[in-house]
Amino acid sequence: MSKIKADPHSQSDCTVRQWQQWPAGLFFRLTIILALSLTLVACTSLMPKRDQIKVTMVDVRPLESTLMEQRFQIKLRLQNRSRKALAFDGMSFDLELNGKDFASGVSNTAVTIPAFDEAVIELKVSSSLFGVIRQVQSLQEIENKPFQYEISGSLSRADSLFSLPFQESGEIDLGLSQ
Repeated sequence: MSKIKADPHSQSDCTVRQWQQWPAGLFFRLTIILALSLTLVACTSLMPKRDQIKVTMVDVRPLESTLMEQRFQIKLRLQNRSRKALAFDGMSFDLELNGKDFASGVSNTAVTIPAFDEAVIELKVSSSLFGVIRQVQSLQEIENKPFQYEISGSLSRADSLFSLPFQESGEIDLGLSQ
């Protein structure tokens, strides 16, 4: 019986030899790096865009108060600036007046805002006695200027693992300049 020798220059033998020349584990490392890169790209496409939503404060009304806690009802306008409807199943937020912490709140109100549309929601917020004292002190500092406010927080999206952060600021004119 004669043995047939493979041609050392054949295409299939050359490919096998090239694989054998790679250091052990290099193929595995390259596969892991490729998988992690693809995962990172996929996750960044799921991250919410910051400019999808604009939140502005429309109204503030006092509610019940105790010595240590004051409650307010605020209205927020949520503007959807994206091509898709946005569905939220809750939110958390903090309110600053004149650069000082004033109140905070949470809500489990479900809201769906159609594409390029808006909704006004009413929420209750709580402020402590110390928050009110800080604002009384700042009234003396600002004289006849309007209150500066900043509201920041996040909207919990019903269709995503990620929440949608927001931060908006503006002015409240109390009519003290008259």
